[in-house]
Amino acid sequence: MADGELLAVLDAQSGNRAAFEVLFERHKQQIYNYVLRIMGSSEDAHDLTQDAFLKAYVALPKVKGEMNFVPWLYRIATNVCRDELRRRKIVTWQPLETFTAVFRPQQVAPDDPEGEALRKERAELVQLVLKKLPQKYRLCLVLRECQDLSCEEIGQVLGVSRQAVKSLLFRAREEFRVVYRSVESSTGTVSRDRKVSPRAVRVSL
Repeated sequence: MADGELLAVLDAQSGNRAAFEVLFERHKQQIYNYVLRIMGSSEDAHDLTQDAFLKAYVALPKVKGEMNFVPWLYRIATNVCRDELRRRKIVTWQPLETFTAVFRPQQVAPDDPEGEALRKERAELVQLVLKKLPQKYRLCLVLRECQDLSCEEIGQVLGVSRQAVKSLLFRAREEFRVVYRSVESSTGTVSRDRKVSPRAVRVSL
């Protein structure tokens, strides 16, 4: 954690509202993007991001000593999403092509129609696969492949050990491959790249 952020966290822990506003402005976009990928709705993402920061504001003064603020914040956002999904008993995902333009625009050249068609085909398959994965696998893959969190940070978000995260990622990636092949077969789509991996999530987003 940078010195400036550490000071802001410490000030916010002591009840300094201005310091927390600095943290909010610094991290609101990345938390919003994360919630958007889980919930699939910009309106939900806006509301739940606000809810997550409100919970963080209330909880932060109760945390004693130094802390790893970003994983702690992701954990609050994750719990907010889980609670909402539990309440609704549904899980939806933002169409993956939306994120391609924002996060991976360099993946497809504008004069490459074959590559564009292949990307759309893969994005549709990845979206179907993500919907079929257990929630813990989805969360783990999104945090690792999309948010670029380390295993240690993911462990802090999910409340498990670093070794447990490695095991969870291994199972999530294996499940991804199995479900991908199943969905690919059931939809009658034949991938030209037979070496499909969970990295397709990163590429498609």
